[in-house]
Amino acid sequence: MEFSRAISYRLNELMTERRITAYKLSFLSAVPTSTVSNILLCKGRSCTAITLLNLCRGFGITLETLFTSHLFELENIVDDG
Repeated sequence: MEFSRAISYRLNELMTERRITAYKLSFLSAVPTSTVSNILLCKGRSCTAITLLNLCRGFGITLETLFTSHLFELENIVDDG
């Protein structure tokens, strides 16, 4: 799986668990709605580390928690390029 798709899946998992929408995540994280949408739709190659950090802040989790998923096991990730 491409890394950007793994990020999208993980964010969707977290939004479902917490019952929040992309709009609410945008508000909580101060990440523009268009950026959240692009990440969820896998538009663009990647997002910045600071964007991921801000999204984690919006969820109230650490980066470690974000990446604690089978989605990010090295054998599951392929190069986005």
